[in-house]
Formats: sequence, C-alpha cells, structure tokens
Amino acid sequence: MPRGGRAIAQRVGPVGTMRTFLSVLREVSFDDVRDEAELEPRLLVLAPDEETARLIGAALVGAENGRAVTARALDARLDAPERFDAVVVHDPERTGAAARVRERLPMEGGPPPVFAAPGGGADDDAALESLRRTITSRLPDRAPAFGRAFGPFREAATRAVIDETAKANAQFALISNIPAVVPIVGSFAAAGADFLVLTKNQVLLMFKIAAIHGRDLHDQWGIMRELTPVVGAGLFWRTVAREAASFIPLAAGTIPKVAIAYAGTVSVGRGADFYYRTSSKPSRDQVQGYYRQAVEAVKKLPLGLPGGDDASGDADRALQAGADTIVSETTSERDSTGPESTRL
Repeated sequence: MPRGGRAIAQRVGPVGTMRTFLSVLREVSFDDVRDEAELEPRLLVLAPDEETARLIGAALVGAENGRAVTARALDARLDAPERFDAVVVHDPERTGAAARVRERLPMEGGPPPVFAAPGGGADDDAALESLRRTITSRLPDRAPAFGRAFGPFREAATRAVIDETAKANAQFALISNIPAVVPIVGSFAAAGADFLVLTKNQVLLMFKIAAIHGRDLHDQWGIMRELTPVVGAGLFWRTVAREAASFIPLAAGTIPKVAIAYAGTVSVGRGADFYYRTSSKPSRDQVQGYYRQAVEAVKKLPLGLPGGDDASGDADRALQAGADTIVSETTSERDSTGPESTRL
C-alpha cells in the first residue's frame, strides 16, 4: 500500500478512530457549554393581568420554578429587560400586544425575543408544549439551560439541541466535500477535513444532553465514559463511512456523506437521551428507527445540489440505499462491539 494510503487507513481504522476520538475529547472545551447550562433562564410573562401571567409562567416552567418567572400585566412598566432570556406575551384578544412590547424593549444589542403565549392560557397543554419547542429552537444556545432548570422543557430542549447539531453537521459535511473535486489529493483533504469538526460537534451534543438531564457537568470525562458505550460503536462506524464517502466523486459522494453526518448525529443524540431517560441502551429496532427517521428528514434539507430534478431523484435513491447500509452496518457493529471496546 502506498505510504499516503497507509496513513489514511491507519487514521480512519478502528484503532486510529479511537485514538483520534480521545484526541478530540482532550481538545474540546466544555466550559462555555457548562457555564450556559448552569445559568438558570429568566422569563418575563405578560398577560392582561398579573395573576394570569403568573399562572401561565407556572404552567410553562413548572410550579416549583416560579422564582425564574417575572409576571406582569401587559401595561406594566418593563424594567431591566436585559435580565430576561425571553418575553412571553399572552394576548387573548389579539390586540397586537406582542408588537407593542417589542417596541417598548429597545436596548443595546437587541431586546430579548418575544413569544406569543397560547390563546388557551395556562390550561392549553398542547399549545404550551409548542411554545416550549419554539423558545428552545429560537434560543439553541440556551436550550440546555431551559431543559436543565425546568422539567417541562426537557423534551423540547433535547429536540432543539439534536436538531441544531444535526443540521450543522450536515451543512459542514456538504461544504467539506467541495475539495473532493480535485482528483486524489482533494479526496484525501475532504476525508480529513470534517472528522474533527463533526466528532467535536457530536461530543458537545452528548454533553448538552447530559446537561439537560441534570448530570454533573464538572465531570465531563465521567459523562463521556458513561455515554461512549451507548453511542460509541455506531459513532466509530459512521466515522469510517463518512471518510469512505469522500472518495466518491463530488455529486455522488456528497449525498451519502450529508445523510451519514445528519443521521449519525441524530442517532447519537437520541441514543444519549434514551439512556438518560431509561438508564438502558436503545434496542436494535430503536436504532433502526432513529436512522430511518433521520434519513427521511435529511431529504427535506436544502442541499442545493446541481442537476435539477435528476439530482433530486439520484439523491432519493442514494439516501434510501444509504439508510439501508447505515442501519445494517451500525446494528451489526453494536452486536459485535461491547462496552469494553469503547471504554475510555
């Protein structure tokens, strides 16, 4: 084997993957995520009267977390808006109160985002959950803090951080495959370009989910030791698959690479969430479900591939084939790879 090929094989093989993964862990800074997650969110809730605002706030974050909510009437004076992560406005008569509140919140760097509370108020559970999802998706950096501090936000926060990280990894996989248009040399460059970034993002995703589930964030190595046997085998296989896809010509290689990056990241996130909710690993059927749902979702991402309708048809066929391969290889890897092989 040529020296360059041998070097690549060593780097993306199982042993090289483990070594590089450990290197990534040493280079990742968890401090910013930990600081954000441990800073309890603050909400300002406005309603026609203060009592209604208080009830909505309690229903939104949980009655035991009332200290994090400031309740005011719609016409009350708004002091120190910079103290709040978000402003929730309940305007059952649809008088345009949310727009007026935005005008009353001028501040350097921009006001906190304003969200409309459900028309049904504190008794509309479905609308309250929709509002939690909207808040965490609009504030992804603060989503771990919302999920960690407020039990009712946990599901929405987990969904938000998984979705954000999966989309970011898919976009990066798309961009990083551009060097593959350069024959041979470009493929090797693309193969190495995304490994560190995609793996780092997945590691941080695992840490964010641990934060949401209330784990001790000052023991990041303990968190990784806990989660690596849960998601590690699939993570390592996806690394090799991503690298192999880099050696396929641009248009053909980009499609499975984006799918693998997106679906792999979703699987890591959902597997970690399942473990923390149930104290057990997800089953083979659940892993298959994670991948198939994620691959269906990635088809809807705006990839911007050339070739019009033909490219779209090729993408669908490639993604479906990729889904079958990902599920088959990852589940067989999970069966043959136990916790000992992925223990840090």
